[in-house]
Amino acid sequence: MSALFPSRFFLWLVFFVSGFLAADLRAQAPSETPRPPRLRFLFIDESAGHYSVKLDSVERQLSANPYEISAPFTPADFKPLAVYKTFPAESDPGATRPRQIKIASVTPPSNTASVLVIITPRPPATPDAAPVYAVELIDCDPKLFPAGSIRIINRSPVPMAAQFSDSRVATAPGEVSLVTPATDSRRRTLCKIAIQVQQPAGWLLIQDSVTVIRPAERIFGLLVYSPGGMRHTFTAAEIAEMGPPKPGCFWLTFSDTP
Repeated sequence: MSALFPSRFFLWLVFFVSGFLAADLRAQAPSETPRPPRLRFLFIDESAGHYSVKLDSVERQLSANPYEISAPFTPADFKPLAVYKTFPAESDPGATRPRQIKIASVTPPSNTASVLVIITPRPPATPDAAPVYAVELIDCDPKLFPAGSIRIINRSPVPMAAQFSDSRVATAPGEVSLVTPATDSRRRTLCKIAIQVQQPAGWLLIQDSVTVIRPAERIFGLLVYSPGGMRHTFTAAEIAEMGPPKPGCFWLTFSDTP
């Protein structure tokens, strides 16, 4: 009987170590397969037409107006998404129906849960060249951009400064900043946005308002340059009374739930 004891002890030791290693491997293995991120689209464009994306041959319209943020959606997989712009017939001399062209391909990243896709038309090299569009993916993962914070995106050609209550931040053209300001009992914070100007040299205040940051929400703030002075936001009667709006920088905001 005593001669069998070492063998039984050895087998028990092998089973114990094997179980420990298996548990360790299970702990290191991913808990679940990565899911595609939730996507929002922003088109910094004032030209006539609208944008859409095709999902499994089904067209989903993303925008109807300039500078409009799309509703969020999650693609089924990580396959590249084809983005199209539809030009109205009246914008194309000789055309009898709207013309649609593919302007970009967007591949959903696998290392984040949320993304803002910014698509901006670039001036063509020559008047007869095909339109060129720049695509930018901004990581909006809740770990980096949590509820209660404000993400500042400067897509204007000038530096900007923002103040939310006691929080101040400067953001250069093309840059992104993040701030988590203090709020009052009603979740409000004072908001001031200024841009750097050349004539006269200094800063120009373009926004002075109150921003509400609800507990479960986060805020996107975008500074854009509008050659048309946000003409699409005015009625024909307003333009007739006040004259055409002037080009300038404008502060746009929208909220999102992580």
